[in-house]
Amino acid sequence: MCSLLAVAQTKTVTGVVKDAENEPVIGATVKVLGSAAGMATGLDGTFSVPAEKGDAIEVSFIGYKAVTFKVTDKASYTVTLFEDSQTLNEIIVTGYGAVSKKNLTTSISKVKADDVNKTALSNMSQMLVGRAAGLQATLKSAQPGGGISLTVRGGGEPIYVVDGMVMPSTSLEGASGGTMTTLPSNVNRSGLAGINPEDIESIEVLKDASASIYGIGAANGVILVTTKKGVEGRIKVSYNGSFSAVRNYGYLDMLNGNEYMNYVNAFGKELYLYNHKMGLYGGTSYDGGFDPSFGDSQIAAATTTNWRDLILKNGSISNHNITIQGGSKVLTYYASGNYYKQDGTVANSDFERYTLRTNIGAQLTKFLKLSTAVNVNRNVNNNGSVGGTGSGRGPEASGSLAAALTYPTNLPVRDENDEYTIFKFVPNAASMLDILDRSQTTGFAVNFTADVDIVKQMLTARFLFGYNNENSERSIYIPSDVYFDQKRLSRGNITRNERYNTTLEGTINFNKDFSSAFGMDAVVGMGRYLNKYTGLSVGYNKINDVIGNDNIGAAEGDIMPGSSHAEDEKRSQFARATFRFFDRYIISGSLRRDGTDKFFKGKKYAFFPSVSVAWKIYDEAFMRDITWINMLKLRASYGTTGNDNLGSTLYGTYSFSNNYVKFNNNGTSYIPFYLKSQDYPDVTWEKTVMKNIGLDFSFLNDRINGSFDYFWNDITNMLGWANTNALSMFSSYPINGGHIRRYGWDATINTTNIAIHNFRWTSVLTLSHYNSIWKERMPNYDFNEYQKQKDEPVNALYFYRTDGIINAEMSNVPAHQPEALRLPGCPVLKDLNGDGKLDTEDIELVNVTPKLYWGFGNTFIYKNWSLDVFLYSQLGLKKHNYIYDWTSASELASQNSNQSVYMKDVWHSELNPNGTLPGVAWTQANVTLPGGAGTDIGYENSSFVRVRNITLGYQFERNNLGLFGKYVSGLRLYVDVQNPFTFTSFKGFDPEVVTGGGYKGGKAEYPMTRTYSVGLNLTL
Repeated sequence: MCSLLAVAQTKTVTGVVKDAENEPVIGATVKVLGSAAGMATGLDGTFSVPAEKGDAIEVSFIGYKAVTFKVTDKASYTVTLFEDSQTLNEIIVTGYGAVSKKNLTTSISKVKADDVNKTALSNMSQMLVGRAAGLQATLKSAQPGGGISLTVRGGGEPIYVVDGMVMPSTSLEGASGGTMTTLPSNVNRSGLAGINPEDIESIEVLKDASASIYGIGAANGVILVTTKKGVEGRIKVSYNGSFSAVRNYGYLDMLNGNEYMNYVNAFGKELYLYNHKMGLYGGTSYDGGFDPSFGDSQIAAATTTNWRDLILKNGSISNHNITIQGGSKVLTYYASGNYYKQDGTVANSDFERYTLRTNIGAQLTKFLKLSTAVNVNRNVNNNGSVGGTGSGRGPEASGSLAAALTYPTNLPVRDENDEYTIFKFVPNAASMLDILDRSQTTGFAVNFTADVDIVKQMLTARFLFGYNNENSERSIYIPSDVYFDQKRLSRGNITRNERYNTTLEGTINFNKDFSSAFGMDAVVGMGRYLNKYTGLSVGYNKINDVIGNDNIGAAEGDIMPGSSHAEDEKRSQFARATFRFFDRYIISGSLRRDGTDKFFKGKKYAFFPSVSVAWKIYDEAFMRDITWINMLKLRASYGTTGNDNLGSTLYGTYSFSNNYVKFNNNGTSYIPFYLKSQDYPDVTWEKTVMKNIGLDFSFLNDRINGSFDYFWNDITNMLGWANTNALSMFSSYPINGGHIRRYGWDATINTTNIAIHNFRWTSVLTLSHYNSIWKERMPNYDFNEYQKQKDEPVNALYFYRTDGIINAEMSNVPAHQPEALRLPGCPVLKDLNGDGKLDTEDIELVNVTPKLYWGFGNTFIYKNWSLDVFLYSQLGLKKHNYIYDWTSASELASQNSNQSVYMKDVWHSELNPNGTLPGVAWTQANVTLPGGAGTDIGYENSSFVRVRNITLGYQFERNNLGLFGKYVSGLRLYVDVQNPFTFTSFKGFDPEVVTGGGYKGGKAEYPMTRTYSVGLNLTL
């Protein structure tokens, strides 16, 4: 009976879908909400779906507003869809305001947080990898909370503005102890680590004159972060949680015990022959005088300790977020809590964060609204020992991962006395796991805003006060039984740092359309920005291991205290006005006056103007009959920004000497003070002039939309240093000078490839290209004789090109080869200009700037299933591969360190006469080539394409949740893989991870990782 009744209530609902011109809409999606029933309209726009009386039916189509109607007793319905260009009406946040995309006159890239999978992300900067055209996001370290280098159009670090408050761009980290501990710094984390990525609504990147209204510091662009706020409606409680397994990419393989011993013998003999000029290296025959380090029986009995795998391990991530959101016309609220725990893939590395955020808005009167945002966080890190060396040391003070690669694999972890083994001066990697290196940071940020309606919907005022306070502590302790830096000595260091950042601004906004032919908006304001930093540290040695850092007063050895203090203040006045004519022509201009306490009187203030225009071509009369173009807008901008950050004071400073001056038979001691720097009143602002031409477009009802921009920026009056004259008290002095030009293009293309019933496929492509050249060098700059003196790339690399290895017969030695390198195993140097000699004319210039940086995302939706695939890439970059630091024949022959399996490619007269890497003769040679340039040995193409994320999810219908459907408004389960594949010809190490720094010995950066996640989104 119940079944018959249900059938009786279901009927077939038919109808037709038309547009505003009364034309049928083909392919519109018609769906019965809460059920699987649905279809796409036919060629005549008709549809037919089974539904019950009271059901809601939604009709939607790309580029049109969706229409929902309820089923009544009617049997047929006519549905009219009206255009709704989301591209035109999308709101873009700008400096001190917001504007619809159709009226935007400058170049701004927007990243919506909901479009980015944030499952395994620990900070905001990781969200931007490949997502914004014109923004290069490069991984600096894969450690927990690892840093991302963000540069806008090839510049330096941009400034960050979170909900109107200027925030520091770097993480607050303590030092690693300096000469007291000599530990590597280890830490390379991103700033804004106290903000939970789940709390972010959107991120805008200001790339051109749009940054000028921020004036000081905006020369490298501006990143605006907008966080989530309360919305009017019923309370909504959401939980988003995930668990992840983290695995290392393949890492550099070292020689095993047997291979190590064999190679030591083989290259030891080769070195003997070279040193005594025997065999292929001279005119005498081998005298049999070489005594192998390892006998056959030792090699046969060799065991292998995999030192690398004692340091590398599997990791995990646990990420849990709870949000509460809702409100009324009077009060809106948003509150969230986050717990994030990442166990790193290097021993002793992990990251744990607790975050609480609230965002409350109260409409107190008809004309006054108050808003308050509070963010509280606590971050705790164990710092895994990676990278190279610190404090000018060599392998004796390397990190645990570098030590693991250095240590011979034929040695055990412990000797027969159960003591850690010692290999020359290199620390035992396993023993270094007993070293304590722990950081913790607490942060508190509050943002108060008051919005006043002076004249309703025309004149408003806003007052903003933002305060950010961070405290960090880093505690390091090396136990007395750990052999490190060539000694067994207990030592430690405690560092505490604090910084304050205050933003105080007041603005008045005007916005009015006077007629259909003219409208304008304007903003004027002023601001004050304070930054303060204090630091305190103390290093010590000779203390009981039981006490450690708990009571450093018990130290019996040296105690080295230190402190630091810095603060600065900036004041600004700014204004912007935008004029709209006939809804087709837009002109906007801004002016900012900035003052800084870093310069002398008469130079403290500078003006930074900008102007931008836009022509909405699609609104012209001659375009009205071209219906497939929804938007076509040409724009241009010109703007100036400034920089006052020299990295040092321009005012004279004094310091004290560590040596006492004694008088009265050593009865009186004085501490001498000396002039450390003098006044430099002539130094002034560095300025950047930014020019941009862009085109915004949207075609076929927004199925294809995007933008293209060409830019060129001139950085002039650059802040820098010059060498002083001989016998001066100071080695250098600050100056203005130089001129760099950055130019290039970037583009974004969004497409809806397929949109039919139950299936939708959309794509986004971002492309970026830039270059930087010197138009004028700094004063007193001394060019090398081979350097390009006009339009030299800023990232120029000069080297002699090689062409294979000299063979045993020396039949391929060219006449121009330097005499000291005319030996087997040396690289063949190329005579590029073919003049028969090797000189500076043969040095090649390579611009080590990526030729193209791109991101490509695809989203597929089928019924309740969704699949997201995102890739990013860096192409056309040459980079030194540090695996070749681990292929030294001389280091192996001398038994100074283990080497990598790439020794199989090293030239050897007996083992590998066809080797492709230089042998002993090259590593032992101490030859300076003409001009002092190096060679291309070790440089490789570091281009790569990486799959960043693959995410598969399923959204449950509420009516399929049974009893839970009464309480649950949304449930989604998903699985995600981050960094599953990387396509590159770069060997051994990851092509993206930054490997900078002047380390002594081989480098060993934190390995790239893959992350496998499962999670759910639940909304009540």
